[in-house]
Amino acid sequence: MSVTCNAMRLLTTIILFIFLGCTSRHNSKVTELDLSNQNLSAIPDSVFSLTNLEYLQLGNSFTMYPPLSALGADKPSGDSMNKIAKIPSHIENLQQLRVFGICFNKLQSLPKEIVKLKKLDTLDISFNENLNIATELETLKEMTWLKYLNIIATNVDTATIDKLRKALPKTKIDATFEDLEIETVDASQ
Repeated sequence: MSVTCNAMRLLTTIILFIFLGCTSRHNSKVTELDLSNQNLSAIPDSVFSLTNLEYLQLGNSFTMYPPLSALGADKPSGDSMNKIAKIPSHIENLQQLRVFGICFNKLQSLPKEIVKLKKLDTLDISFNENLNIATELETLKEMTWLKYLNIIATNVDTATIDKLRKALPKTKIDATFEDLEIETVDASQ
């Protein structure tokens, strides 16, 4: 099984290298990049050369219903999930970035340079359990232009959430599951 996993990692790396290599001559045309569930331990340096990138997804996704056990081989396993622990300071190169998703990773901190992304309106750093929001509070408070911030399932306490909400009154902040606006369907109709 480890041979298959290693082969898949190698294939993913080769495809990513080819994709980013081929697009490097046409950086002005690349505006969206989804690298979800690619077994990344770091953000590839070549991503930071995509200067017109508006949407960057590095998070991990999976289906919670039906139960994961019912999904069989289609479900992402621990082998395919990204495990990114650090966002490099080069993030500041992505001046056109509007949406940045890096949920379900291993983030431990945010770079100070993230405040230079003045067009960023959506930041999803949820489910990074080692990310201490109190430590990142001053950085996040500077991002007054954010429209949406998701910090669910990070290391955060109520007092820090209150401080963040006070500092960012125009930002929709999801900090707890109760903050989520979930539509319910009335099956009786």
